Amino acid sequence: MPFRASLPNTDAALALLLVVVAVAANGYRLAGYLAALSAAVWFDFFLTRPYEELTITRRADIETTVLLLVIGVAVTEIAVWGRRQQAAASRRAGYLDGINAAAQAAAARGLAVRPDRSGICQPH
Repeated sequence: MPFRASLPNTDAALALLLVVVAVAANGYRLAGYLAALSAAVWFDFFLTRPYEELTITRRADIETTVLLLVIGVAVTEIAVWGRRQQAAASRRAGYLDGINAAAQAAAARGLAVRPDRSGICQPH
């Protein structure tokens, strides 16, 4: 590959990490894990010496490969957590919208709801 001589490995690793983040941002764990693993393998196979072998001889390249994998997994987990939080917030918003609609409907009918002595709300 002609660009290997002019592109430092760290720059190539950052470009691969950008792809991993883009895949992981969807919030699907398996896709993010596979993207992280494939980025680490591609980095090893295409960008480290000896080229086109799954062998790494330099310590810096080993560290970079491990970091690609670890950061990819971490970004995936953050994206999965964010997707869950978004879904939970959407459900809570739906519940609140339902309560708000019921209150507006009751107000439009002129119904007042107050708790009685037992704490149970009764229309008055």
